[in-house]
Amino acid sequence: MFPLGLPDLQGYSTDQVDLFFTRIKHQFDDSSRNLTTASIISSARFDLVQGGYQIASVDQTLAKLADTFEVREIAQRVIRSGKAGVLGELTSNLSEISSLLEQQPSKMFSKARNGYSKKLVLELLSTVRVNSGKLISPSAFEIRTKELGRASSGYSRAEVNNFCDLLASAVNKQSALS
Repeated sequence: MFPLGLPDLQGYSTDQVDLFFTRIKHQFDDSSRNLTTASIISSARFDLVQGGYQIASVDQTLAKLADTFEVREIAQRVIRSGKAGVLGELTSNLSEISSLLEQQPSKMFSKARNGYSKKLVLELLSTVRVNSGKLISPSAFEIRTKELGRASSGYSRAEVNNFCDLLASAVNKQSALS
């Protein structure tokens, strides 16, 4: 399904990845099922094993699928309930994003050993702004797959990931409402 890494390098467990992607396929083929959601896909984690699937390849596919599922979930909500609920969520998301962006990055994210590179996080933040109630940012896929490196004294990976998930979700809601 995905390219295997070299036998002496670690990659994702092929059994776990294959099982999860089978679940995703079943959900994708029949959206009335309740097997997985965009948030489950974006938070999926797998064991590392010698010679497993190449991590970058799996992660990029997961990011694209998370966006696809989220857009589909938003569209289904709009059909069922109208645009008002999604618009309210987007407005709330944009308010939270604006509030966070007004802070210094050191106030937004805790310092963490083995965290994300401060320089790369700042580069991402420099591409994001809320202007007249509209989010200006990279695509959801770019946000989810942006390489943020590692630093011995960087920003908390969990906090940055949560912010990126918030951004990606707002981008998808904004796109669905356009």
